[in-house]
Amino acid sequence: MELCEIQQLVRALGIGLLLLAAVHLNGQSPEEIERSTVEVDMLLEKAHATNRDDDKRSLLEQSLTMSRSLHYDGGVMRSSMLLGEMDVRQGKAEDGLQHYLEAEAKAQSNGNQPILLQAYAAIGDLFLHEKLYVNARRYYQDILKIRDQDIETMEKLADTYLYDAHSDSSEVYYKKLIVYYKEAGNVERLVRIYQKLANGYDQQGNPGKSLFYYLPIEDLIERFGSMQEKSILYNNLGRQYAALRDYNKAIEYFQKAELQCVYIPCDYPDVLYANMGIALHNNGNSKLGLDYMLKARAILVGRKDNVALANLEHLLAGVYFKSNDFYNAVSHNNIAIQLAQETKQYTVLAEAYKTAADLYQELYDFEKAFSYYKDYLNLVDSVRLEEQARQQRLNQQRSLLAEAEGQIKYLIARQNYKDLELGQVRFERERLELLNKNLELESKEKEAKILLFQTQKAVDEAKQRELTLEALRARQDLRLAAETLESEKKNREIIELKRQDEKHVIDSTVRARELQLLRKDKDIADLQLGQQATFRKLVYGLGGLLLVILGMVAIGWAFARRTNNRLNKQNRQIQAQNLEIAEERHKSDRLLRNVLPVEIAQELKTTGHATPRSYESVSVLFTDFVNFTRLSATMAPKELINELDECFLVFDEICEKYNLEKIKTIGDAYMCAGGIPVPNSTHPVDAVSAAWEMLEWLEMRNKTNNQAIFREMRIGIHTGPVVAGVIGKNKFAYDIWGDAVNMAARLEQHGESGKINVSSQTAHAIKGRFKVHHRGIRDVYNKGPMDMFFVEGPK
Repeated sequence: MELCEIQQLVRALGIGLLLLAAVHLNGQSPEEIERSTVEVDMLLEKAHATNRDDDKRSLLEQSLTMSRSLHYDGGVMRSSMLLGEMDVRQGKAEDGLQHYLEAEAKAQSNGNQPILLQAYAAIGDLFLHEKLYVNARRYYQDILKIRDQDIETMEKLADTYLYDAHSDSSEVYYKKLIVYYKEAGNVERLVRIYQKLANGYDQQGNPGKSLFYYLPIEDLIERFGSMQEKSILYNNLGRQYAALRDYNKAIEYFQKAELQCVYIPCDYPDVLYANMGIALHNNGNSKLGLDYMLKARAILVGRKDNVALANLEHLLAGVYFKSNDFYNAVSHNNIAIQLAQETKQYTVLAEAYKTAADLYQELYDFEKAFSYYKDYLNLVDSVRLEEQARQQRLNQQRSLLAEAEGQIKYLIARQNYKDLELGQVRFERERLELLNKNLELESKEKEAKILLFQTQKAVDEAKQRELTLEALRARQDLRLAAETLESEKKNREIIELKRQDEKHVIDSTVRARELQLLRKDKDIADLQLGQQATFRKLVYGLGGLLLVILGMVAIGWAFARRTNNRLNKQNRQIQAQNLEIAEERHKSDRLLRNVLPVEIAQELKTTGHATPRSYESVSVLFTDFVNFTRLSATMAPKELINELDECFLVFDEICEKYNLEKIKTIGDAYMCAGGIPVPNSTHPVDAVSAAWEMLEWLEMRNKTNNQAIFREMRIGIHTGPVVAGVIGKNKFAYDIWGDAVNMAARLEQHGESGKINVSSQTAHAIKGRFKVHHRGIRDVYNKGPMDMFFVEGPK
């Protein structure tokens, strides 16, 4: 191979190295980068620009789908936040929560603090709106861990404590805000904080503490407020004093509010006149009080506000009743009944029925009194049951939303785990590609070195041949010179003999020969100089070729070092990804184990689904609190949840102790089963042992806790075949089905308080460990006659 060809190969190899480095440094093709940034951003801009919700949602969903497929986390976060806002605005709390949690997860993994704070605030606001105050507090506290002086978040955190009846905790944060707003001179915000505290204590039935916070509002409004604000304040202060039965002070503030209304148009004169009338009546001036209340009535009649008018008519009936004006009392009460029926205000209607019963009793019309009182009782029961059902629906919805948070986090963690696995595969593939390229370059480098060696060898051989030829040529020249000298010597002897005769001729011949010899010596010297110049050119060429090859080797070494650095960096990234994958796997496993049994969770994680299974023998246990409906009707929702939570937490521990699997809770009913998901032969004894310990715990609680509400409980247990499996696609739930479940529920319904009612199958299985008493045959709905046994205790 010629020298110029070798130089061209070196230049081509160097260009290839540079191009390869450029490709691997970019990581993505220009088309991919443009698609992941420009197209997604354009969709988001279009979504911002449109006002139609359908179009906005379609654009945002396209943006989210594209961002997910491209692993463009910035697009995922922005699309998810905007979709979450739309869902919450349209009342789709669970969908909104899912989008917010996805944005939160991406922001955490990318270290994007602004988006993370937005997600925390949005999730906290969602839970606050849904009255899940504990969940909302958790996210607001996360914000304050990052920004401890976030005033807006601090106020929301205080609101969660206030609405959740934790007044002391709310005051701690509100007082910090009061100090801050005082220093900032922000009167409007200061009034708002005091008003929240006053309203909170007012709703809790603590007018004294409410008044305590109204007084600084009075000071601020009188110094900085408008006449309209003063009028509202005086009316509120009058209400607080009336609640404290300080009617003189209440009338004083109502009069101040009325005086403000002389100078400005009031938005609520009917409310003011009604409050004034009630305060005057309670202070002994019923005549003037009725005048004010009738003025309020005239305003409401003119405004056709039948909702408020129904309440006022009932109040007027009560005032007339206490003034012994039964005719007007009956008249206004009848109007209140009619308006309450029209406006479907069943609480007002029930109170009007009660007032009518009392009125007719005073008028000795006992038949009507009895009829109205019966209507009152029926309506109160109906209202109470409807309110209880409504509260149960709300509690169920809130419970589902709270559970959805954990399930969504699990699904997001699972998806992140899969994304990390894909990322690891992608990194590994790129590493292998880079390694292959490096091997190819090393191979080319070796080929170039071999080519250089072969070229060097060929040059050395050519040089050796040239030297050999020079030596042969020199030897031949010397031989010719020797022969010439010998010939010349002989010629000289002949010339010497003939010198005498041919002296002149001989001298001429000698001179010619000498000139000829001089020309030959000069030609030999010129030939040697030419050969030396050719040799120098060859050496210079070989030196240049060697320098080029050395440069090529240096470039190959530099690229190999650079490639090795990139490989080391890739290895470090893969190790970090492995650690993150392990952490996400641990997190998702923990979440899954909280939702499903360990064996089912393992199967679901391994195969992606859980196969339903049949069990030949399983012991199903049901518990139910006696008189739950009647007792819960007298309890606040929070008190009811706390009471059930205390009991069910202990039941969970007992089930875990006896190797039972909790299935679910249905209202006050608790359902668990033994012998699943891993079959065993001890499940009947385990179930009865657990039931016995539940009864013992409830009895001990009744003795030590006088405040306990649920004090009696029935338990039913049946042993038989069931089918168990996981239902749901996104919200997993492990459940069991079969006749054994229905039989256990019937046994609980036919049981007695404080006793364990079991079937003959269960009784036969436990007879070696427990004493049982045959209580006879009972007719069971849809099952017919059935033997039942009471468990009397362990043997």
